[in-house]
Amino acid sequence: MMVKRIVANSVSEAMELVKQDLGNDAIILNTRQIKVGGLFGLFAQKKVELVASVEEHPVVKTVQPVAPQASSEPRPIKPVVEKRALSVETVSPKIVSFASRRLPEALCAYEVLLAEPALQHEAEALYDLLVSTYYKTNDLDQVEQVFAATVTDSIRVTAATSRFIMVTGPTGVGKTTTLAKLAAYYRLTKQQKVGLITTDTYRISAVEQLRTYADIIDIPLRVAYDLQEFEQAKVDLSDCDVILIDTAGRNFLDAGYVEQLKKRHDFSETDVFLVLSLTSKYRDLEQIQQRFDQVPLSGFIFTKADETIDLWSIYGLTKKTQLPLFCLTTGQEVPEDIIWPTSAEVSRMIVERGLR
Repeated sequence: MMVKRIVANSVSEAMELVKQDLGNDAIILNTRQIKVGGLFGLFAQKKVELVASVEEHPVVKTVQPVAPQASSEPRPIKPVVEKRALSVETVSPKIVSFASRRLPEALCAYEVLLAEPALQHEAEALYDLLVSTYYKTNDLDQVEQVFAATVTDSIRVTAATSRFIMVTGPTGVGKTTTLAKLAAYYRLTKQQKVGLITTDTYRISAVEQLRTYADIIDIPLRVAYDLQEFEQAKVDLSDCDVILIDTAGRNFLDAGYVEQLKKRHDFSETDVFLVLSLTSKYRDLEQIQQRFDQVPLSGFIFTKADETIDLWSIYGLTKKTQLPLFCLTTGQEVPEDIIWPTSAEVSRMIVERGLR
């Protein structure tokens, strides 16, 4: 068997070299990304390394000698080469396995993080950052600090810029409870006059739940069944400093949900925050965000941060969409379990919890 190592700029280029050197019957034993040149991983060129093999000799069969005829001279025995069948189509080498890039053993805790779906678009850059920092400093604390700083730079936070604050999102993410926490915060902590509007007439007992919160906090509540009643409710509460708006939660796979939302609300002069649960799969969160992309979103509210150790969805979505974070909720208690962290505080939460 002939084994050959090939280094090229891309997988396709390496595969072509394999076919040229070893033929179409070559088998790829291993494929990995490497770096060539540079110092301690810095300024090095990224290459692809393929290890391939092929049978070195053709199959040979020996023909048994035939007794010569009396009138003929003896003939030498010739080996017969068994020819392989050739296909008209070009056959690509067969890939047997693929070996992913591995971090140094001291950084093995980060391998799980780089496999997070929320980091799939950033994993390569983060890998290079981790390795180069480690070999440059040989200090794991420094590696973590640089890693956290990179996360911090990608997360923006925001405050409300309008007196109309709307929360929207799919069912079950905690919109109504979050709205109650916001109401208590502005009413009790900020000492502002607060009003509530709910258009969540779809869910059974949703209005009564919010009315209970409104009575406890001592703030007015208006219920709107259509756009006209929604506009009238805004007029009725015009003397309030902050007007919080609750919307109906529906299955985000319902293609008509956002259209119904747009028909029942006026988004002008309104901060609209998409409420998402951190216990949901990242792929679902991406789909939800894309569904609500038709709405003029001002940022995210992430709930149930106390129910998961994986906070990377915050990083993945804020970086991908360039939308900021408004607040986080960390439990069911009203009004205690809500925080407005800085970018650095969010980053520290994400990294420290992820490295547990």
